[in-house]
This record gives sequence, C-alpha cells and structure tokens, in this order.
Amino acid sequence: MSVEWFDLAQRLYAAETRSPVARLTHTTFVPSTAALAVRAVARGGSVTVAVAGFEGREERTRDVDALGLLAAHGGTIVGRCDPAPLLTDDTGTLPALVTLARAHAHHPDPQVAGAAAMVAWWADRADHPGTSAVVNLVAASSARYVLGTTPEAERSATTWRQWLGISDDSVIGLHEWAAKISGGPLLPLLEPIHEDDRYSWDRALSAATAGHDWSRPDNTASAAMGLRTRCDAADLKAAALLDDPLWRQRAVHTGHVAVGVASVTPPPIRSRRRNASLAVTCERLDSRLRVGSEVTGWMGTPADKPFERFCVEVTSAHVVEGKLVLHLGSVGAHAPAPGARVCLMPQPPSPQTMRAGRGRYWRLYRARRSWLSTGQTPVAARREVPLDVLIAGAED
Repeated sequence: MSVEWFDLAQRLYAAETRSPVARLTHTTFVPSTAALAVRAVARGGSVTVAVAGFEGREERTRDVDALGLLAAHGGTIVGRCDPAPLLTDDTGTLPALVTLARAHAHHPDPQVAGAAAMVAWWADRADHPGTSAVVNLVAASSARYVLGTTPEAERSATTWRQWLGISDDSVIGLHEWAAKISGGPLLPLLEPIHEDDRYSWDRALSAATAGHDWSRPDNTASAAMGLRTRCDAADLKAAALLDDPLWRQRAVHTGHVAVGVASVTPPPIRSRRRNASLAVTCERLDSRLRVGSEVTGWMGTPADKPFERFCVEVTSAHVVEGKLVLHLGSVGAHAPAPGARVCLMPQPPSPQTMRAGRGRYWRLYRARRSWLSTGQTPVAARREVPLDVLIAGAED
C-alpha cells in the first residue's frame, strides 16, 4: 500500500462516519488561557483587526488603534512576564499585523510600540515549526485529523468548523476550536521548542528593555542563528511526529519506518567484539533508511514503543531474493531475539546537542577572528592522532 492509498482510506472512513479521523494521539501545541484570538484584514492601505481574549467578547478596530487594542488584551511586550500566544484561522492575519507593526514601530505611546514589538515576536516564532507561540488552527487541525473531504477543502476554516461542530465563526469561536484539537499530551520532542519559545520571549524582553530596535535588519550573526534555530525546529518537529504511534503506522507507507524480521549473528570466535551483529529483512523495499543512518528499534510493531529500545547505525543495505536486508552492525543492550519482529525508525536528534551546537555557532560568529565572522575558508591542517584512537579505529 502506498501512503496515498492509506490517506484515502482514512478519508473514506471519515466520510462514512461523518467524523474526523485522528492522525495523531498527541497534540502539536500547548493550549493557553492567555491566548489571543486575532483576525486581521488589510484592505486599501488600512488594517482592520478583531481581537478576543479567552472567555471574552470580540472587539474590532483599525490601524494604530488596533495595536492599542492588542496591548489592552495583553498582546504587548511592555509589562508582561509571560507571552500571550496568537490564535488565528488564516494565513493573512500575521502578514497584515506585521505591516501594521512596522508602520508604528516607533510610536510615542509605549503600549502601541510594545504591541508592535509583540507582533514582531509572533512573526519570528511563526517561522519555527512546532511552536506554541503562534497557532494557525487550520494547519494544526490538518496535522492532527483527516476529514472526509478533498484535501483542498481542508484548507478552508469553514470546512473545519462544520466538521468540528463550531457554530461561532467570529474570533471568539477560535478559542473553542483550539480547545477541541488540543486534547491529549504534547508530542514529547516539541517540549524543547516550547522551551525555546520561552527563551526567545526572555530575549525579546531584554532587547526591549535595552532599547533595541526590532525593525532594523538583523546583523550577520543574528540572521545566521535565526536560520539555525529554524532548521533545528524543523528537524525536531519531523522527529516528534514519529514519536506518535498513529503517525508511525502511516510512516510505514512512506518508508520512514521499516518493519521486518531480525537475524542475529554472534561475534567471531576470539574476536574482541562482544556484541552480536544484527540484520533486518524488511517487509517492504521502499525504506528510506540509508547506509550511515542512525536508527532506533524495538521488538514489536509501529503501534508499540517500549522502553527497551536499541540504537545502531545502518552499515549496509542489499536486496536478497526480492527483499531488502538492512545490516545494522553490532547491538548491545536490548538486542532483539533471532526471528523476532522488529520495527526501525530514524534516531531522533538530541535537543541538548542542538543547543550546544547553536552555542558554539554563536561564539564563532561573535569572535572577531573566526572564519565564520571573517568569511574566509579555513585552511586544512594535519594534527597528531593518539595511538589508542588509531587502534580503536582499526578494531572497528
């Protein structure tokens, strides 16, 4: 079965039951009672904004008064300890708000200027997949559920309201919508992105206190770090989806998850290697696990993910008698039994390693004589390799 047939089967089941079918058992964002539901429309050089807080009423105004309205509802960087997440149901609201914020970035009223800085922070976090600071409810709903309609119809907020049973099409109804799709625990690997939201907010507060002008273009170091954090967030979001059992069952048909039968080869006699070598004969040929890939696996099915997992590297891949065989090298703890059914998927990245890498990256950009800050290609240089490292490499 291809992933297209898998998706079609879910859509047909949703159409038959007249109920959304879950793609994920986890939620993709952290719900908050401090969230602001906002809808902005730019027309004829003017921006009209509608705002509603949690369990509040809708208020509507335009242009500079709209920034004051955001500030009155907590959408400001002035006098706030915790950020207010943004809820919206279209792709035009945030660009309209950014246009408005740039036009009044240096407004003499500190509340208006603070709301403009808040919009800039929203725009920055919206570029990070997996963030909880900005939630496009249409995109979040599509990530978690499948409807019994065409894929094009799922891009409409009206379609989602009909299927989720939301009769209020004002911004007040966005809070009800968010509550309906945010049940369940957060995807585990999205927690570091949620922590990065907080870290980014603290930096924005510090920058505002120091009088930093957010409307000026970033310098080279800040722009490079922004790109790095966005790439790290995208990698974490992709790995986080594979942490969900429903998504792993779909990923079998995309090749990101491989299922097969394990065969174990004991180490050679008188060899210093103590661990057995593992090979997996896959049920499908379309695996995306390539030679050199770090994978994690366990005995069981994609719906399972026990604590006892092994981590190993794919050393070679061959097609034997019409079946793909992945050789995984030596496995230590939690090695599967011969003939056991095994599930493999890419090993998720380490958030701690990512943060450490970003720290080194930032220090290199800030250093005056660094090859990153000067733009000069580093010169290759030889160095002595310790003997024990050479011996260990020869043994492997």
